[in-house]
Amino acid sequence: MNNTILNSYSGIKTHQFGLDSVSNNIANVNTIGYRENRPEFETLFAPTSNATSANSPTSNDVNMGVTASSNAYSTKSGSYRVSDGDYHVAYEGKGWFVVGEKADGEMEVTDKGFKQKQRNYFTRDGSFGKDSNGYIVNSQGYYLYGANLNKIKNGVFTSATQEEDIKNLSTTKLTPLQIPENLQFKPVATNEVNLSVNLNKTENPIDAVTAFSTNGVLDEQKVLDSDVNIFFANQKSLDSLINNEATIVIKNPSGEEKKYTFLYGDKKDNNPNSFRTIGELKNLIKKEAGLDLNVEQDKNNNLVLSLSNPLAPQSDITTSGSFFDSLGMAGERDGVNIPAKAYNPNESYGENSLVGYHGAIFRKIGQAGSSNPVSDPKGWELADTSNIANYDPNKKYQSGDIVNRDGIIYIKGAGKESNEFLKIGNATKLEFPTYNAQSQYDKNTIVSYDGQLYKRIAPLGNSNPTSNAKDWEKIQTSAIVSSSLQVPHYKSSVEIFDEDGKKYTIISDYYLENGFDPANKTNQTWKVKSYIADFPTGTPVSKITEHTIAFDENKNPNAPKVELEFKNQKITYNIAGTKENASSNEIYTPSEVRVSQQDGKSQGHLVNTHIDSNGVIYLQFSNGVQEAMGRVGVMAFTNEQGLRKVGGNLFGLDTTLINGQQALRSGQPILGWDQEGRLRFGSVKHKYLETSNVDVGNALTELILMQRGYSMNAKTFTTGDEMIKEAINLKR
Repeated sequence: MNNTILNSYSGIKTHQFGLDSVSNNIANVNTIGYRENRPEFETLFAPTSNATSANSPTSNDVNMGVTASSNAYSTKSGSYRVSDGDYHVAYEGKGWFVVGEKADGEMEVTDKGFKQKQRNYFTRDGSFGKDSNGYIVNSQGYYLYGANLNKIKNGVFTSATQEEDIKNLSTTKLTPLQIPENLQFKPVATNEVNLSVNLNKTENPIDAVTAFSTNGVLDEQKVLDSDVNIFFANQKSLDSLINNEATIVIKNPSGEEKKYTFLYGDKKDNNPNSFRTIGELKNLIKKEAGLDLNVEQDKNNNLVLSLSNPLAPQSDITTSGSFFDSLGMAGERDGVNIPAKAYNPNESYGENSLVGYHGAIFRKIGQAGSSNPVSDPKGWELADTSNIANYDPNKKYQSGDIVNRDGIIYIKGAGKESNEFLKIGNATKLEFPTYNAQSQYDKNTIVSYDGQLYKRIAPLGNSNPTSNAKDWEKIQTSAIVSSSLQVPHYKSSVEIFDEDGKKYTIISDYYLENGFDPANKTNQTWKVKSYIADFPTGTPVSKITEHTIAFDENKNPNAPKVELEFKNQKITYNIAGTKENASSNEIYTPSEVRVSQQDGKSQGHLVNTHIDSNGVIYLQFSNGVQEAMGRVGVMAFTNEQGLRKVGGNLFGLDTTLINGQQALRSGQPILGWDQEGRLRFGSVKHKYLETSNVDVGNALTELILMQRGYSMNAKTFTTGDEMIKEAINLKR
């Protein structure tokens, strides 16, 4: 045999190998995850020719034949097409999905190496589905391995925190993934609720009685301590920064007028009659004008302010100014009708009786009688001179006129000369004692009880004025009454769950309780009443817990956490906001719940599955919860060409001798994710499949080249055969 036949034979055989490889690529052009082979050739051997000159400066080597050197496969990615398989996935980048033979198998990969209970394989074919037991498998029934969070037991999914999931998803241990079809979500009782709300002080006014009541009892002191600028009247804000003037004019029977002006705002040297709270205004009016500004509830139990004069029944009161206008209590009222009746000489008066005499009020002392109050100083005392006009030297007084001069009270015509003024006492104001259950009260005694005056009509005793109408007479007064007061209000609700998954609601009512407080550096304080209610009916199932939320000068919230008692457990409730969203008091957006977070969950069943780009498998339940159950296993290798094809689109590990020791051709498996759980070498595409990476155009070109190479080598073989025949014929 000559070398021509040897060379052509090796060429025929090698190109047949190439044709087989290329035809296999073409045959698998639509095989999911197929890796294209690339046949490579090399010279068979190259002996040195002795027939040529040894002194030739050129090489004397003669190449003899050709052989296949390798059938490497391409590691480039194929194209990706959309698929509707619930568990179909594709991997884009460097890496492989991991499958195994056994449902109870396990594979662990660390920096030091790996160990496995059974043989595992690697594939780019992501056309997975579920078997009858809920395991995720490929078309050959091999189990998909991955990081299992072990949340599923006996068909029940148990929730965990996001922090726990992130930690466990970075595990080095891979096991088969199983998702039962009838998977149920185990309810989680709520333990903590965080709420971010915006509270707009210009919206939703509600009756102030509700805001300032505890257990149905109005806390009058809190009303008095409140900044008047928080209130509304007739559904409109008082806006006391603009509507800041309150004027009172008192006109006594002689026609003399006294005017008092009070201004909303901080106290200043040039304006001592400044106020911010209702209590401050009440004290100023009492001190300057002698009038009572009371906090009351009207017949409809609405909160109102009442301005009255319990001491001077003859005087008229006129209120004006933007502040009283905004309250709806600007106007004029006749003198109040209280028990200081005009003196009648034909009537006998008992001890403590009050009579009006020429503008002054006298109280009967000693025994009963009908003597004149001025002429009988032992039987009467001067009780009130609030309505006595100051002495005017330019005015002509009549006999019986009473005047006030430098705090001394005089009456004209009571002396020896009709033009003389007789001193009858010092200027004074009538004050009524507050009822005390430990004290005894005579008939005709007047007491104050909860801002209301009562006159005792029974003999000596100490019964309660409000509970014994037979002993006490309520004194009706004519007063200037404001419109009903309201405060801004907002109601929020957050769903929570008990340990059985039943839904309840935390309801919170917010009432603006105070405005700017320079002492505490707060510009707003809201009173909050929170309770837990049955979800469908709204019926309270817990007691009301009162707490507050305040905003400082920079609008930062301050709301201490509270604990709401619920079914023998406590729920931590925080209305200051979440880490990302703090509560606010912006007036350019409506009152609303911006973000609510609670760690409870209701019962649910599996409705959908989603796999993200990091390969994390999320289960979606009918209760709206979406939570991770595990992740798709991904491995990478230093030398992917070292993996061995085993059929079925699978690749296996292969060993060889390296430096005299058995070692993996591919190198040790490398876990596809880092310690934070993120994929390092690529990403997963859910509901996509990676097609074959065969380039059809190149494959057809390779097919033609291989065919031509085969044909040429066959021609060479024929030529060599004919040459041998001619050589044999030479003997003949």
